[in-house]
Amino acid sequence: MQFDLFHSIGRIDSLAPRPTDRGVFAGFFEQLELADALGLGTIWVAESHFSSELQKQNPDPVIPHYMGEVGLNADSPQLAHLVFARTKKIGFGTAIYNVVGGNGGPIAAADRIRSLAFLNNLSPNPRRLEIGIASGRFPYINRPFGIVPRTPEEAAHWPQCARLILAEAVQIFLRLSHGEAFGSADVVPPPAELTPGFRYPPRWNFERLRLVPDLDAGEPGRNLRFVLGSADEFVRETALRHADCDIFNLSFTPPAQIEKIHTDMFSRYAALGRRWHRSRLPRTVLVFIDQDRAKAEAMASACFDTYIEAMRGTAQVPDKGVLMARALIGDPAMIRAQLSSGSAHGFHADDRLMLWFEFNQNDSSAICRQMRLFAEQVMPEFVS
Repeated sequence: MQFDLFHSIGRIDSLAPRPTDRGVFAGFFEQLELADALGLGTIWVAESHFSSELQKQNPDPVIPHYMGEVGLNADSPQLAHLVFARTKKIGFGTAIYNVVGGNGGPIAAADRIRSLAFLNNLSPNPRRLEIGIASGRFPYINRPFGIVPRTPEEAAHWPQCARLILAEAVQIFLRLSHGEAFGSADVVPPPAELTPGFRYPPRWNFERLRLVPDLDAGEPGRNLRFVLGSADEFVRETALRHADCDIFNLSFTPPAQIEKIHTDMFSRYAALGRRWHRSRLPRTVLVFIDQDRAKAEAMASACFDTYIEAMRGTAQVPDKGVLMARALIGDPAMIRAQLSSGSAHGFHADDRLMLWFEFNQNDSSAICRQMRLFAEQVMPEFVS
């Protein structure tokens, strides 16, 4: 089993102590350095753009009950350099990197990631880069970049149009990131059956481009992998046509659905001449651990109450009982049992987990205590 760390880098103003933005990053770096010392494999960081607090004042607020900023990391490539400067071994991953709007669109996004990969490979201590890609958390992040309906027909079919926009952005991003020279005329259009009732001209129009600097032969895949953060079937097919991508999964997904994904991917990758492994589906998993199981359960209950209230009326949130059942909660012995193959949580010895300790918590010292306890009394049983 492989263990990574996930961090939201969010600011929660409804909890004490109320942090500053600088304080959020101070806590992130404290937990990052501990994760590196504890031997966790990759630090996965969430990304967001623009103030969600301010957005609550606009029409159609997306998270009107969330108090604070849902995410403070607006530039993952720059953050990666700080991560590597402060650590010795840990890899860097994005969960996710917006390739549609927030980073300026797929061309600008690919330009920055390819430069990051090049500079990383120049380092005397190059690290693993795992770039998770998708369309971003909320539509308001993409609208300033022109990701809005262009015609009445697109407005009438906007959910379908949004799928096609993401697929087009993913194709452009992956092809440019891998060093291909092409223009918008070379972008593979969506099949006609995906555009019933409306015309979908390319969203991005550009002459032939190729990104610089050049990566030496074999370099793009040496320390750089891409992870698709979308379950949309057409988007997934588009990504797999242009890259050997891994796939993200969220912590709230039922175990049976996760097994279905693995079954599908084993078959699909074999047909493509590629190899699938369970570790290619990194899973976020919420962790609430304490030597006193009652304290761990109370902590989890309070954190889920905060989450449910923040998401009230904005998203389809599972019942609290379901959320509790899919998290790792308890003392070390309980969590070892929950991680074991055959438990109701549905974990497997070959899984890769993105451990999420700071979910709706602000106290970095308390989070670090949980991380140490997990690493000392849970991980040794599952890491060879």
